[in-house]
Order: sequence, then structure tokens, then C-alpha cells
Amino acid sequence: MVRNFKNLIYSHIETNTGTYFLVILFFIVGVSGGAFTVKALGDVQRQELMNYMKNFFYVLDNNKIESSMVLKQSIMNNFQTIILMWFLGITIIGIPFILILVLIRGLVVGFTISFIISELGLKGIVFSAVSLLPQNLIIIPSIIIVAVLGISFGKTFVQNKFLKYNHNKYSPIKKIIAYSSLVCFIFFVTLFGCIIEAYVSPVLMGLLTNYII
Repeated sequence: MVRNFKNLIYSHIETNTGTYFLVILFFIVGVSGGAFTVKALGDVQRQELMNYMKNFFYVLDNNKIESSMVLKQSIMNNFQTIILMWFLGITIIGIPFILILVLIRGLVVGFTISFIISELGLKGIVFSAVSLLPQNLIIIPSIIIVAVLGISFGKTFVQNKFLKYNHNKYSPIKKIIAYSSLVCFIFFVTLFGCIIEAYVSPVLMGLLTNYII
């Protein structure tokens, strides 16, 4: 069973190598764009963001973060992204918008990390590694996989609908069910990242607060 699962993963990656390359490229472009955006910030904008960060550190230092609220917000944010990618995957014109969503996610990650590092230096690197890396090791790959699944399904739909390719014996409904099931599975994997973001990362950040401020 484990061997079959591994073979399934290898087959999926091999079949969608080009799509993975494209999605990861868009994510990297987004991260780079976020970093360049930080460099373009004015002094007033930097000061406003720095004040926000200081308030965040104050909340951390006083243990005022409600983990349940963080979990709820994290689940909602990632659910919205995944459900939108799923929906775009079953539409004819959805593929470019899936790539835009990946680009935006990369932009947010790149901006956040770049700003923290630019303002805090080495401390920012440590803080980013502790506060952003753990959950994103799960969430970002999950988003990328869902994006690839959506693009792959969209391409197959277009081929079968308009180009009359029919390499698969399964009906469109069964394909949608299989596609939806995979997306649901990835979403449940994403929940582990949300839990880490809500209950683990705040604790680690709290331990570093005195070091940073």
C-alpha cells in the first residue's frame, strides 16, 4: 500500500512537472515582488508598519493572543484560497487566476519576511524562521499542490470539451469528484499548518520577544 502510494505521488509529479515548475515560478516571482515592495516603502509607511510590529510584540509579551481566534482566522484565510482555486479549476478561464492567487500568496510572504528582516536584521531572520517557517512548511506546499491540481484539471477539462481528447474512461462527474476529494484531503493537511500557526508559533515567538525588543 505504501509502495502504491509512493508510485502514485511519483506519477503525479512526473505528469505535472511542467505545471509544478510554472506554479513555483509564480510563487518565487511573488516573493521577489514582495521584497522589492519593501524597498519602495516610504519612511512614513515604514514607521507605521514598525509601530504595528511593536504593538504585536507587546501583545506577545503580555500573553494576550487568543489562539482560538488565530486558528479560526488562519483556517478561514486558507480555506478561501483553496476553495477559490478549486472553483477556478473547474472553470474554463480559471487557470490564469489560479496563478495570480499563487503570485499574491508569494507577494504576502515575501513582503512580510523582507520587512521583518530589513527592520530587525539578524534578529528578523531568527524571528521569521520561528514565526513563519513552521506553518508555511505545510501551508505553502499545500497551496502549490492545490494550484497544480486545479490547473491540471482545468487543462484536462478544456482538452476533453473542446479538443475532443479522451484518454480517460471516467465520466466528467467522476473526474470532478476525484479532483474535489484530492483538494479536500490537501485542505485537511493544511489544517495542521493552521494549528501550528495558532498554538505553536505564538509560543515560540513569545520566547523570542525579549531577545528582539
